[in-house]
Amino acid sequence: MLKRMIKVTAQILSVLLFVFVIGYDPFAKDTMDFYEDTKSIDLSAEKVKSISIHSTENDVTAAFGKPNDVEEIANPKSKYLSYDEIEFGIAADKVIRYYFTKHYETAKGIKIGDTKEEVIKEYGQNYYERVEGGLNTVGYFDKENKINIEFGFRENKAAAVMVGKVG
Repeated sequence: MLKRMIKVTAQILSVLLFVFVIGYDPFAKDTMDFYEDTKSIDLSAEKVKSISIHSTENDVTAAFGKPNDVEEIANPKSKYLSYDEIEFGIAADKVIRYYFTKHYETAKGIKIGDTKEEVIKEYGQNYYERVEGGLNTVGYFDKENKINIEFGFRENKAAAVMVGKVG
């Protein structure tokens, strides 16, 4: 009986250690957890080159060329087109999200390396904060156009920008 209890305890501790090591936080909040309480701002001008949320896959390849990699997802049916420092999520032939880490900037001129204070100065006080993938994240919603933008920070410097379709 004692051996069984020790074995079960060891298994539980192993799982907890694994969860801690990979950084999984069961209490972490998802973007949509903040939707109701965050006031809307206008994000309709957000685009990279000519590509915005709802652009087509053909628009993306016309603007960026052949992707370095294409990852097909079965459920939900979608694909990710990867280029140097930017990735586009496509579903039903429309851009549903894009994510960049260098070389690009937002409609308000925010780029990788800018501070949280610079983001808030440009986008305003109607934001939410959360931790995502080890990055402190500041996000905004455009509820009319159903767009979300998030800025991921490492040491108070923007390390990633994600623009996505809400819903």
